[in-house]
Amino acid sequence: MCYSLSLYSDIHTLIRRFNAQPAKNLSLGNRYYISAFTFPEVPVITNQAPGLIQPLRWGLVPGWVKDGAKAREISQKTLNARFETLRQRVSFKKALTERRCLVLVDGFFEFREVGGRKYPYFICMKSGEPFALAGLWGAWKNPGTGQEERTFTIVTIPANPLLASIHNTKKRMPLILTPDIEREWLARPLEEKEIRKVTGRLDDKVLHAYPVSRAIASRNVDGSRMELLDSHDYPELEEEGQ
Repeated sequence: MCYSLSLYSDIHTLIRRFNAQPAKNLSLGNRYYISAFTFPEVPVITNQAPGLIQPLRWGLVPGWVKDGAKAREISQKTLNARFETLRQRVSFKKALTERRCLVLVDGFFEFREVGGRKYPYFICMKSGEPFALAGLWGAWKNPGTGQEERTFTIVTIPANPLLASIHNTKKRMPLILTPDIEREWLARPLEEKEIRKVTGRLDDKVLHAYPVSRAIASRNVDGSRMELLDSHDYPELEEEGQ
């Protein structure tokens, strides 16, 4: 699964990397830790506007939702979307066909379980560049305000060997899109064989993964602190040869 991200690249870096311009209402700031459970806005590029970086709220709300209470309930269950069941889930099947997006990140976090304890890891590109996760998006009109609200979910897949060694209980990972296939995802849903080809290239020569402090799991964590991404030594992991 994927419930926490990091985004610290400035807007000029994102413009160059993704060949898209920022929406007027886009606000970045340094967010070294972003929790899905705060339902934050995150920079996204949609298939509807592939040249625009715009803020969408995490937790997809389908257009058919009738009221705010139901929207809040559904958004808690749509932070992630399993690739294997996208075509069966009523919340996702239409979005897969019509509303795909790129979720822009500098990295994400997963937890590894060793000896009954969980250890957070940060996963990023060895190149240091931002990258895209595959997502689906939705547009919902809030009947209370009359405003259209745009939201998204992150697509997850079975973990490849590198991520399975880290996220070793659930063995899931976000669908990381390499630059050569990002625009393909916006143009059409990818097939399973294409997904396997992409994830097969994401080894430790491409991705950098290392343990970080458990401070990210604190209820009152300040996500603007750069030191949250510092490598953290756990003697018990070294003892186990982890």
